[in-house]
Parts: sequence; structure tokens; C-alpha cells
Amino acid sequence: MEENDENLTDKIAIVTGVSYSKGIGAATCLSLAKAGADIFFTYWSPFDEAEGRLERDFPSKLCEKINSFGVRSDHMELDLSLEESPNNLLNTAHSKLGTASILVNNATYEAPTNFRTLTS
Repeated sequence: MEENDENLTDKIAIVTGVSYSKGIGAATCLSLAKAGADIFFTYWSPFDEAEGRLERDFPSKLCEKINSFGVRSDHMELDLSLEESPNNLLNTAHSKLGTASILVNNATYEAPTNFRTLTS
């Protein structure tokens, strides 16, 4: 997104799966913030740790970078494989920043399994 491509002022974006400070999720957060959106993001430390890229302080550092664009930000650790997680995410984001108007589903996780045994 080029500067001034779109004005997202007064918009709130949720970005899931922001796994570490140099990934696609973090870049998405920064791009949306640069366009004026407030940002609420999720991450899940066990995934990052398993991938060997855990940065314990990255959520607060990423919030600092996001806030440098003059927007608000917050985050939460969340395992989106749990059935109650989507409701927890929306409720927490709403209580911290307000009602989201943008959702970027960036979270992903691959676990070899038979599709017939998949659950929520």
C-alpha cells in the first residue's frame, strides 16, 4: 500500500497470526497503520517457539512501531484452534479499541491429519 492510497482513519483492523516482528502479519499491521487504521493483533507463542522464532518482547515493540503512525494498537495471545477463540478475540478487540471494520485472517498452522478428524 502506497502512502495515501487509502485513508483508513477511524477504522479498526484485526490482524490474526502476527507471529513475529518480521513476518507478513507484522508487515500487514504496519501497512494498515500507515494508512491510518487502529490495529489489534493476535499471536500465539507456542507456535513461534515451535518454529524457532520466538521473540518474547515483539508484541510491545510492534505496538510501538504501529503507534508511531499516530494510531492506537493493542494485542492478545490467542490460540485460534480453540472453539471459543473467535468470540474472545472480537470481545477483547472491541473492549480495547472499539468495533473492528477490517479483518485480516493471517493465522495459519499446519498439522498433518486426516480431514475426517478435523475439528473447529
